[in-house]
Amino acid sequence: MNPPADPIAAPFILAAPRRSFCAPGDWPWDHWERFALESGLAVDLATLGRAIMREADQHGWCERLKKECGWGDDGRAMLARVFHHPARTAARWHWLLQTDGQRFDPWEHDEFYEDSPCWKGMRAKWDRQQARETANHQPGGL
Repeated sequence: MNPPADPIAAPFILAAPRRSFCAPGDWPWDHWERFALESGLAVDLATLGRAIMREADQHGWCERLKKECGWGDDGRAMLARVFHHPARTAARWHWLLQTDGQRFDPWEHDEFYEDSPCWKGMRAKWDRQQARETANHQPGGL
């Protein structure tokens, strides 16, 4: 999996004026997913990237997370990051989806501020659980 030769050549899909409604398949995250697939990104990662971009917008995540999720540069940095670090990026995206943009803990769904110091410990716990689940689903796993 190689990144696009020129990620800067990505179409300006997010910079267009915002509309309150788009036809199915015409939302900015749909355009990003198509561009990611055309650039050679694996289907599962493109679908996950689409989901994270959509949730950041639709759930009103903080501006810092929206920027991380493609809002601000047409998803160029997001695409470059997933090509260069697919496993790490996928883990981050799953975490953000699970916590709804670091607003709710993934177990009890208690609400926390996005910049709360508790997230570091929760993320470490979640990573350990994900590693155990992955090991249990591997051939030869328990």
